[in-house]
Amino acid sequence: MYKLKKNSYLIILLIFAAFLNSCSPKAQNDCGFVQNIYGQRISWKTTSAIKLIIHNSVPVELRPAVFRAAATWEQQIGHKVFEISEESTLTPIPSGRDHKNGIYFLSEWESDRTSEQGRTSVYWAGDQIQEADIRINAFDFSYYDLNPQLLVGSYSLKKSGKVSVDGYSFEALLLHEMGHLLGLKHRDGSTVMATQLAAYTDRTQLAASDQQSISCEYK
Repeated sequence: MYKLKKNSYLIILLIFAAFLNSCSPKAQNDCGFVQNIYGQRISWKTTSAIKLIIHNSVPVELRPAVFRAAATWEQQIGHKVFEISEESTLTPIPSGRDHKNGIYFLSEWESDRTSEQGRTSVYWAGDQIQEADIRINAFDFSYYDLNPQLLVGSYSLKKSGKVSVDGYSFEALLLHEMGHLLGLKHRDGSTVMATQLAAYTDRTQLAASDQQSISCEYK
């Protein structure tokens, strides 16, 4: 029987390692995007419009803000990105994946996450997003569209009998959450992807950093 010397084993291992390295996906500059374990940017990887459903739980008076937020991203990208439809009948809000992309207005929220205004769950395989859902915390926060005097939400305060509450721009919040839906992560500084949205702050325009980030994947 032919026997390999130790040096031969080492050479084979090095060749095998080089082969695996050559087959591994190449890491990318994050450009403000979430990345997978290989350092690739996570995005939809398609030119088709992303179907997005406005769930019946979203108040009618706030829905125009959804379309304006979508249009802001589309204007920067340069083509249609979202195909938005409004749900006509009330259906249960899914607790996990349901193979649809939706926006939900929740009247209940986790007691240990009361500072969270919204949450976008993104599901991907490889480097391609397959589904994303935007959930809005309407239990602890109130929102307005254009008119700060007309607030919707804060179900927890209504239950306690309180009426004085801060208002938050629904368009600004949706612009942020749609950024997550497209694959962007939180960033510091003057950007729509900043972690916090202050009360009565109409942060509805993309910053230069947002424009540069989104162009990495969708231009």
